[in-house]
This record gives sequence, C-alpha cells and structure tokens, in this order.
Amino acid sequence: MPIQFEFTEPEIVTCMKIVTPVVLSDEEAQVLIDKTVHLPELAKKIDHIDGWVKDLEVEPVFIHEGLGHWHMVIPKEWHHHFNQCVGGVSVIKKVIVSGVLHKQIYYVDKDDHVKHVQEEIHFSKMVELAKPQPVLDEDEVVIRHFRPRIDVSWDLIRGGRLQQTGVILIRLKIVEERQIFVQVCPSPEICPVGNLLEDPGLEHWAGNVPIFWGAVNVRPTRVAHSGSFAAELGVVPTQEAALFQTIRTNIQAGRSYKLSFWAREDFTGTSNYSLTAEVRFFDRMGMAIDGASSSFPGSAIPDNGYQQFTISTPAAPMNAATAIVRFTFMPNVSLPGNTSMVKIDDVDFSCVGGI
Repeated sequence: MPIQFEFTEPEIVTCMKIVTPVVLSDEEAQVLIDKTVHLPELAKKIDHIDGWVKDLEVEPVFIHEGLGHWHMVIPKEWHHHFNQCVGGVSVIKKVIVSGVLHKQIYYVDKDDHVKHVQEEIHFSKMVELAKPQPVLDEDEVVIRHFRPRIDVSWDLIRGGRLQQTGVILIRLKIVEERQIFVQVCPSPEICPVGNLLEDPGLEHWAGNVPIFWGAVNVRPTRVAHSGSFAAELGVVPTQEAALFQTIRTNIQAGRSYKLSFWAREDFTGTSNYSLTAEVRFFDRMGMAIDGASSSFPGSAIPDNGYQQFTISTPAAPMNAATAIVRFTFMPNVSLPGNTSMVKIDDVDFSCVGGI
C-alpha cells in the first residue's frame, strides 16, 4: 500500500507540495485470440503473417468498500482521506483491456504468386490485479501500457481455411498521481545573485532611523558632491552606536559570503574609538552558530574621504537559516573622551562561493 513511510528529521526542513506518480500495481495482461478465416482463394501455403495492436485502451474498474476492510492496510492518520469517498474506500481490483489486432496474411496462390489479405480482430479482456489497491482519487488514476508483444501460429486447412491462434502480451503499470510533500534542497552549484541587503546605500530614513536597518545612536548624513545619504554612527561620540540588518532569505548552507562597505571618519578633535564590522549566522531557533568580524581602530579609518573595507566569512553551517550584518561603534572609555564619528555607506553583502 504505497501511502507513506516513517521518517524522523532531526532538524527543521523546508518542504513543498508536488505531484508525483505512485505505482499501485505492475501487471501483465495476456489475451488469447483463436480465429478461423476463409481466404479469398485456394492457397498452397502461408508465407508469413504480420500483426500489430492498434487502438489499445485500458480502463480501471473501481468498487467501493467500507473502511473496516482496510484497517490493516491504511495507516490511521490516512483514514480521513479515504472517508471522503462515497461508500468508504475506493478500490481498484480489475482493469479492462481492449483494442484491435491488425494482421496482414501473406499466402502463396495456385500460380505460386505471393498475395496478402488483411484482417482486424477486436478484443476485450478483464484483468484482475494480483493485489487490490485503495486509491485516494479515482480521477487521478492513470494506466500506462507498453508496446504489446504478439505471437501468432497458424494451420492451413484444405487450402482455403486458415486456423490462427494468437497471443498478445501487454505490460500494464497502474499509477495514481498524488500530492505529497518533499524536502527542498538548494542547488549546491548556484550562489544567490547580487546584494542580499535591503537599502544597501542607506538612502531611506524616517527621521534619524534608517527604514530597512536597525540603528542606535545613528543619524543620516549627506555625502558631499552626490546628494545621497550615508549613516553616521556616534551621534553622541562618547556612547556606543550600532547599525544592523537581518537577512532572512537566501542564506544557504555551505556557501561563503563577503561583506564590503565604505567608511570615513568625521574627525572633530579626538579619535578614540574602534569600528567593528561583523557577520553572524543563526539557526532557525535564533541561536548564533558561526560568523566573522573585523575591528578597525580610528587611526585606520581616513578622515579625508571614503575607503572600502572587506571581510569574508567561513562557509555557512549546514543549519544556517538567517544572518545579521552589524556595525558597532565603540568609544574607548579608558582614554581621553572621543569626539569623532564614523560614516558608513554602500554596504554589500553577497555570496562568493558554493559547495
């Protein structure tokens, strides 16, 4: 009974519903045809007979039985599917095979000329399945048949009457199209294309809050000569500032990612701080599982123009589901008070390698 199998998955997986053919039965129908035909004239002998089957059709025969007959076959959790059928369980026990056997009979006449005559024999046979099968939906049952095999023997009686015995063998595959859930695996050869961040240029703000980012102690600032915006961390230079975004899609296990960004210092007298850029991966339960980070002292960030910085991550763990990109501005409280800020712009977080 091809309904389901037990499977225990240790991790949460992504599934989708698909339609797949489920083989209910594989049968072989044997049709015996015994026919006598009168030739149009006397013949010395039969040279040969060619035959093939055309207009072959196979129709299922359904009956309905109470669910109680199938308790030992159908798992309990599937009972409600079969109870939807009028009269209980829909069962396929037999199929009807029908078609036409077309023959070309080649014979030798009294003048030793080879002639031929054609004959068509309609046939129909009920085939009983070796094992009856309950189905979920009668409309989804399809019977596939393969090329029939034919064997014809004959006996010429009194020159004009031909006795023929033919055997037709037809292999049948009874299939039901069923909707099932399957685990979806990402392609191991393809990286998600492009920048995975929303508003990577930090152009959209609601007051002092970037719409697509989380932010603390941050404000928008104009980029000279371009009219675009950047994020300025450390509005209060002596307090910690943060800028971050969570990526919830296209984080694929086994792939490496790269974070790059442009930064410059807004120098106002004292530069005692560090800027940390980091990427962290999380599982579906929100637990941090891996990542990478780099810290840059104030002396490494130019105050006369933007400079690009890049960090690379290790391959995302197999249970990685989301990632976070975060910039942390940290004033050094052990030194004289910091008065400088840092501007961040044009952040790019993208996949750089597959499995």
